[in-house]
Amino acid sequence: MKRNLMVALVAAVGLGAPLVMAASPPVAEAIKTLQTVGNDPARLKIYCDIQQAAEALGDKEDPAAEEKIDAMTKQLGPDFEKAFAVMEDLDENSADAKEFYEAFDQLDTKCTKN
Repeated sequence: MKRNLMVALVAAVGLGAPLVMAASPPVAEAIKTLQTVGNDPARLKIYCDIQQAAEALGDKEDPAAEEKIDAMTKQLGPDFEKAFAVMEDLDENSADAKEFYEAFDQLDTKCTKN
């Protein structure tokens, strides 16, 4: 399941959109965290490295690669791990999910610019 979430992370895109007041408090907090990661060059590089590693992993089973991704995720800090965990409780058709995934889309866009 962890790998499926990472694949969803890679599939989800970006960061940079302003917080929309309609988002629930946990989603709004997660979006703010994603924006913080996107605005910190060191954290953005780690995030982009995670994205690249997850794309390379794809659907393959590779415990070493998964451990590497987990270790990099921990480097982003507990706030990022908490923000990422918000995804588990989202109804993918909800307004919260759309805002959340849009924030990942914007973050991913920043990776392609580097």
